[in-house]
Amino acid sequence: MKKITKIALVLISLACAVCVFAGADTLTACGVPQIVCDIFGVGGAGASIAPILPIGEQQTGLVIAYKNAELIADQVMPVEKLEGKELSFKYFVRTKGDAFTVPDTKVGRMSEPNVIHLSGEEKSDFAVAHGLEDIVPIEDIDQIGDKNRYVNTRFQYLIDQVLLGREVRVAGIVQNTANYASGNTHTYENNQGIGADGFNIVDVINEYLEKLIVRPNRLGMGSTVFSKLRTDPNVLRCVYPNGNGQGMATRQQLCDLFEVDEIIVGRARVNTTKNAKNLELERCWGNNIWGHYQEPLSSLKDGVAWGKTAQVGERFSAIIDAPNKGLKGSEVLKAGFYQKEVVLAKDAGFLLKNVVKVP
Repeated sequence: MKKITKIALVLISLACAVCVFAGADTLTACGVPQIVCDIFGVGGAGASIAPILPIGEQQTGLVIAYKNAELIADQVMPVEKLEGKELSFKYFVRTKGDAFTVPDTKVGRMSEPNVIHLSGEEKSDFAVAHGLEDIVPIEDIDQIGDKNRYVNTRFQYLIDQVLLGREVRVAGIVQNTANYASGNTHTYENNQGIGADGFNIVDVINEYLEKLIVRPNRLGMGSTVFSKLRTDPNVLRCVYPNGNGQGMATRQQLCDLFEVDEIIVGRARVNTTKNAKNLELERCWGNNIWGHYQEPLSSLKDGVAWGKTAQVGERFSAIIDAPNKGLKGSEVLKAGFYQKEVVLAKDAGFLLKNVVKVP
């Protein structure tokens, strides 16, 4: 009897192997009776070898390319993709004197050019995993008509929520006075700022643009501040010298007024209660204005930039079989990335907090 049992087990193992190599979804599809599968504890009609929901170039490409136009984190702290799978990385906090010390550039007819050494403090850090997952029971999957559309929608929602988390994280870094050099920040009282008598925001911004060791080429602010700034009488008198101080300035007019390359406006909101039924929405970017310098070709190790984001590899997406979740099992959709935001040059930025007068 024992020999017969052993022979049966060997035959079942061979049948399982044939099914796997043949690409069958279930063992019963290859002719293994369900009762035999149940007796010997091997996969039958209810056991999936591969996920049922589709995951391919379409879904992966969606996760990698997806952007939420309302989020500005990638503009404020641009992403630099690092090759390989190593999560640790190095970056340089540059010595500010390098950009302003003039070297001897004269070269003799038969001599070699002088060598310069760009110094900086090398630091190490680690990219951190940020991601979310969505569990879909097999019972729900059986009811889905267009599985491609369903998967695309769920992946878009997952990566959008991960990016919202990044928005909150970057906003916290940007609006932290500790991430700026001494003298490059100012916090206004409630009765000060835009809208207060005698307060001229044009003079204030120009003062901070000029006082930094390197002049910022980008201004950023929250949506509320942007609305107040573009209708401020002091701004409008500069934009329309012959006007009466009323109207509304465009974003390009503000760029021209302050001589910056772009003005970044954050509009994202976040629920601070962590409770979807009891919302307390707050703006991520507050009542603040910040100015940053960003060289177009700057990196984690070269050039001058207030801050950047290190990302290891591309964004991640996957569908994983989870047979232990639910009666028939489930499938888990995951999306995320490995990133770490770092401040590279505290001297290359300023921060004005509570810049709008509180009524």
